[in-house]
Amino acid sequence: MFSGVTDSRFTLRMLEPNEYYFDDYSVDYYPAGIEDGKRVQGTIKVCSRSLVFVPSNKTDPLLRIRQRDTSEIEAYHPFNSNHLLKGKIEGELFKMNTQMHYQIAGPTTPVTTIRDSTTFHFSLLYVSSENVVSFLQQLNRASTLHFQEHTTMIAMIAHHRQSLYPFKSMFFDDLYEQECGNFECDMVEPLVNVPGRIVVSKSRLYFQPFHNAFSVADILKWKLDCVRQVIRRTYSLRPLAIEVFLSDNTVTGKQMNYLFVLTSEAKRDTLYDILTSYCSDSLVDSSPTNMTLKWQNGSISNFEYLLYLNNISDRTSNNLSQYPVFPWVLTDYTSSTLDLDDPSIYRDLSKPIGALNPGRLEGMLERYAEMPDPKFLYGSHYSTPGFVTYYLMRSRPDLMLCLMGGKFDHPDRLFIGVEDCWRGVTNNTADFKELIPEFYEGDGSFLENKQRIHFGKRQNGAQVESVVLPPWASSPQDFVEKMRAALESDHVSSRLHHWIDLVFGYKQRGAHAEQAHNVFHHLCYPGSVDLGSITNPTEAASIITQIQEFGQVPTQIFTKPHPERRREVVTATLTVGLEEGELVVDEPEEQQPSCGDRRGSVSRINLGNFTRSQEIPVKNHVTFFLECGQLVFVGSASGMIFTYRLPEMKYAFGAMVSNVSLTCVADLEHSLCVGSADGKCYFLTKQQGTVYLTFPAHFDTVTDMLLVTSQYDDVISSMTSQGCDDVIFTSSWDASVRRWMPVIGPNNKVKSLKLLTEYDHDEKVMSLAVLGEMLYTCSGESVVTVWGIESGDMMGTVDYSHHDVTRLLVWQERLVLVGLSIVLGDPHTAEEMTSRRLDSPVSGGIQLLPRNQVLICDNRGRVTLVDLLELNVVGELETDIVEPSQVSLVAGQLLLGYKSKQFAVFNDE
Repeated sequence: MFSGVTDSRFTLRMLEPNEYYFDDYSVDYYPAGIEDGKRVQGTIKVCSRSLVFVPSNKTDPLLRIRQRDTSEIEAYHPFNSNHLLKGKIEGELFKMNTQMHYQIAGPTTPVTTIRDSTTFHFSLLYVSSENVVSFLQQLNRASTLHFQEHTTMIAMIAHHRQSLYPFKSMFFDDLYEQECGNFECDMVEPLVNVPGRIVVSKSRLYFQPFHNAFSVADILKWKLDCVRQVIRRTYSLRPLAIEVFLSDNTVTGKQMNYLFVLTSEAKRDTLYDILTSYCSDSLVDSSPTNMTLKWQNGSISNFEYLLYLNNISDRTSNNLSQYPVFPWVLTDYTSSTLDLDDPSIYRDLSKPIGALNPGRLEGMLERYAEMPDPKFLYGSHYSTPGFVTYYLMRSRPDLMLCLMGGKFDHPDRLFIGVEDCWRGVTNNTADFKELIPEFYEGDGSFLENKQRIHFGKRQNGAQVESVVLPPWASSPQDFVEKMRAALESDHVSSRLHHWIDLVFGYKQRGAHAEQAHNVFHHLCYPGSVDLGSITNPTEAASIITQIQEFGQVPTQIFTKPHPERRREVVTATLTVGLEEGELVVDEPEEQQPSCGDRRGSVSRINLGNFTRSQEIPVKNHVTFFLECGQLVFVGSASGMIFTYRLPEMKYAFGAMVSNVSLTCVADLEHSLCVGSADGKCYFLTKQQGTVYLTFPAHFDTVTDMLLVTSQYDDVISSMTSQGCDDVIFTSSWDASVRRWMPVIGPNNKVKSLKLLTEYDHDEKVMSLAVLGEMLYTCSGESVVTVWGIESGDMMGTVDYSHHDVTRLLVWQERLVLVGLSIVLGDPHTAEEMTSRRLDSPVSGGIQLLPRNQVLICDNRGRVTLVDLLELNVVGELETDIVEPSQVSLVAGQLLLGYKSKQFAVFNDE
């Protein structure tokens, strides 16, 4: 049974690889034998290959006794009824005879080997010695077996003991919670696997460890609404793992991403389906296409993008075999100053680290040519557990001790200085390591020996202390800041896509990898070996060990050349191939697109002649169409805006604007203003779609937007009106409408919005329109309110709930209201003048056209053309599109967006 005490000095990293921790027991230890009577209180940790004694006195060393070094384990009763010590010895005694054992001062201290034969005397407290000693004897017999037999026996013992710890309903936080999934798994931390059980309810995720060596908490739990991302991962090149990312963690204070390895791919996928179904509202959309566009447009940094690519390519900080990898970007670690504008200080990012030295590469190519298949150019990888512990030895010495069997590496092979390390990776024929994220983020404390650990002395007599920094770095933090500045520099930004091609992209495998001198041992590549087909456990364990220790290539993300990061002028057509599809970025037009009449130039249309000509995929349902010169901008609920060239609807470019849905758009003379579900207005350039200003306009979703300008006869926006000068109106679910004046900066770009008037409502505002000095808003349950624009005064309200009005626009000095009906309203009072009932409610937006016509689409996918003079239907087009999201007539083509993440294009036959 568990003693209930967790000693921070004992960690699972003190054990051998794959050693299983079972139980702990309170004991008294008699270091000089029973007759001496002197005892040391503590606990014993019973593991599959050893027993560890942890003294209660924090200054005493831990003792580790390996089963294979133990010749005898037995319970005994040395005293007769008249013995002086009878009654003074608590508990039941047992002893262990060993040839050698280990002393461990703490988790960051190397072990000391004691090679003398020793008899250890322990007195078990609170439990009978019979069962404990019998179990220790069973483990001792298992230690004499061959690997395969030993593994099988320990697995059977572990399975039996795990069955004694079911997840009970009393563990739920809520009385009414019910179990939706229950899976045995391992929680993976660096170099440690914690066996346990995952249980999912509709509101929480639970992890129940099968022992108490992991955490003081019996059960770890997280609310599902804190889950932001769930990713299926490989583990040792097998598709068994899942990683959960959380936005909040108040249980352990540890990292906020947790990696679990399940017993089969089917169970992993079942758990994934359960989690994503119950966490769908909180999950963040971060597809490769979205993030690539964000990076291209400068919305995220080089560091953030590389971290993201590592994340989706199976790299995680929980697994040192798949730790995030970052590039060396500098070559100068000897100068006293660092000039980031000097191109000579940067590494060639188009070459792998092993190909930077031509002389070294030539020798490896000669060996490669003579090597039988499967060939490899580099005998070691650029990211391995050994390299990670090498960099982190000062901040996480326990990791190196675990990996090196309780010892630090030889002092001359440790991470001494940055310049020495760079010289090694560019000259040593067995050293090709890249960097880790810590070199570009944080305070650089991992470079300092703050714990005053004794790593030993080098051959020159120098003590290994903190990392020797380049002369241009005044401190570890200064070093990291300058490294980060180099990573984000223009020089690196314009070349980073080459390194991405090597590590995550099309140069990672096959002929392109061979041409780029980027070939590693075949076991480094996912899919290179089918471990499920290997029936010999010894052979399988050997391959898994190689995979875990010698590095793994990231999962390939891109299959075509990665686009470079955009600069002020894009001069080439860029294409990136993704597993989920293709993203194409064409050269933008040199001229500034200008906005034409939003009502279109088609004088007469016959909807009956339109047929569907193509389907164009987008990342989520369409939220708006905007024709602007020879371009059409298409807004999406994914937060992206896609741009197509007229008239052939050829994809021009795309831009990631927001992490949440885009909702509405207004066309300024030189920019676009886009509203979003995060309450912000984003200002974009028309030529490239680059976001240059993000303005917090509201506290909730921006629902509608209206630009009123004196430069045009009509209001250029999602609605049409006349009157005011150069102002933007926005409405929101935060129950407000706001009137803004754009503040124009250099290059005719908006640099801010000045609030002129706020019109407060009692409920969410869905739509707005402007005519002369009057503002009309639709809020709540179809309540239409009339406002004085300058005064901000409410002038009257009309209840249009019987028409279920949701959209407003203005036509020829009249207010037009659309919902279950098309209603013409009095411009002064908004009272109904005349109306026509529609067969189905409008769901796909509306567009005002020339010749007094309005184009609408209902939730059955029927497009209708209505004459506003007579409120007669003058044309209809039946489609099979259910619940369309937007409709627009553009350059004689009918565009219809719908919720299957695409839009249809209809052309007049």
